[in-house]
Amino acid sequence: MEPSKDNLNGRRSMQSEGLHRVNQYQPRVRGDCKYTDRGNMYIIVTLGLIVVHLLLLPIDVYLTWHHKYWRKRGLVTARPLTLLGTYPGLLTRQRNLVEDLQKVYDKYKGKHRAVGVFVTRQPQILVLDPALAHEILVTNFRCYKDSLTSSYIRHAKWDKYARRNPFWASGKSWRSLRTDAQAGISSHRLKQAYAIWEEGGRMLTNYMEAQVTEHKNVLETRDLCFRYTAHVMADFIWGIDAGTLTRPEEQPNKVQQMASKWTSYAFYMISVFMATIVAPFSRLLLRLRFYPKETDEFFSKLTEESIAMRLSAGSAGSRTDYLSHLLQLREQKQATHDDLVGHALTVMLDGYDTTGTALLHALYYLAENPASQQKLRTEILSNLNTDRSLSFEHLCGLPYLEQVVYESLRLSSLIPQYTKVCTNATNIQLNESKTLEVEAGMTIMIPNYQFHHDKRYFPDPEMFKPERFDAAAHLELMRKGIFLPFSDGPRICMGMRLALLTLKSALIHVLSEFQVVRGREKLRPHGDAGFGMVLQGNVHLEYRRFSR
Repeated sequence: MEPSKDNLNGRRSMQSEGLHRVNQYQPRVRGDCKYTDRGNMYIIVTLGLIVVHLLLLPIDVYLTWHHKYWRKRGLVTARPLTLLGTYPGLLTRQRNLVEDLQKVYDKYKGKHRAVGVFVTRQPQILVLDPALAHEILVTNFRCYKDSLTSSYIRHAKWDKYARRNPFWASGKSWRSLRTDAQAGISSHRLKQAYAIWEEGGRMLTNYMEAQVTEHKNVLETRDLCFRYTAHVMADFIWGIDAGTLTRPEEQPNKVQQMASKWTSYAFYMISVFMATIVAPFSRLLLRLRFYPKETDEFFSKLTEESIAMRLSAGSAGSRTDYLSHLLQLREQKQATHDDLVGHALTVMLDGYDTTGTALLHALYYLAENPASQQKLRTEILSNLNTDRSLSFEHLCGLPYLEQVVYESLRLSSLIPQYTKVCTNATNIQLNESKTLEVEAGMTIMIPNYQFHHDKRYFPDPEMFKPERFDAAAHLELMRKGIFLPFSDGPRICMGMRLALLTLKSALIHVLSEFQVVRGREKLRPHGDAGFGMVLQGNVHLEYRRFSR
């Protein structure tokens, strides 16, 4: 029996409808392909992010594991920024440490004696109370004998001369190295060698007289200051004329070039060592060192040749300087050649770069403040002998000169922080009812730049006011832990007397012969490659010679 046309048409209609329904669920090859690809891409990206997260999670846990450290011990914590700790500028190099520190200091000062911070993942104590700083540096020094830099030296195994510098030494070696090195720059010995500074000051003004004629009274003062400190240090340490003031046509001057390369590298590497605290093993893998090999070889040869020259001159070459002290150490204590080079570089570190930078700032501040400059000049001229010289005792005894020097050191704060290491477990009294236990190995930072620029201690802190140090006020401020240009206590800067003598002698000679004038543009300190806030780049000042 054949189906009717109506039945056939009905079946065909149903089949067509069924096929249409099936086709609704088939992928649309052309129009819908892009949606499928996009969906697959989202899945791949999501899986990739999960993998990255899983890979980074252990690193994040490693870096942030200690962030509850201070909370558990009851110390207020300056909240760290995850991977970068409290001072992100150490790793990002976008800000100087002084700037990062200032934010924490301003937030917590006056409220707490100290707060807990993190240098990357390492816990550290930040001191906010100057009295606590004095306790750490002086009264409880036995529990804080080492500095942070001394903890780095174990990772600088190839630095044979840095290891002989008390600045980087720790434990018993620090005391013995300091004793040997400091004997050559005692007050008595500097007095005996004072003629070096007198002659150096005259050579400085002679050099300036020739240069101002050639350059229409305007001199780049950074170069001027480093020429002076290079000359004085080379004469005092090695008994040689470096040529920085007597042979200006030598470009570059080898002694000044090596000294600048050496000190800038050393200070820069301190910041590198601090930044690598998150992975200290990298210091050994990268064979990091504080002194470049090139400068090691140069100063080693210079020391060897200077000793040979002194010995060949016999009694005719006898003079009181640091080289004669080195010869005594070799004869009396059997000091090796490397020991002698290490001691020579110790004095160079104190007397060249930092002292030259301090002199630069002092001259700039005096140029900015002509009334203070004239007051100091009046004091100088009224004390000069008929031959325009000044005795060692008079130099050390000029009150306003001392005030100008200390105010310059306060404003510039060339060593802006001191970081000590707890060597014996001890306690810090946070308030009347709370005590903090400090474990051996913990580091404690003293922010002296912030103390020096705190209006609670120094009204109008950004103003140059030497009178604030009248009547030897610096002694009381040091005793209170407020003013720390050279640190304090048994590890106070070994070269303090050397630096003060060099600064004062230069200012005496320059100001007695020249008026120092600032240009139209006011210069402002900026963060350097290390941890400070100092004048950067060329500093052009005008020097107007007085007619005699």
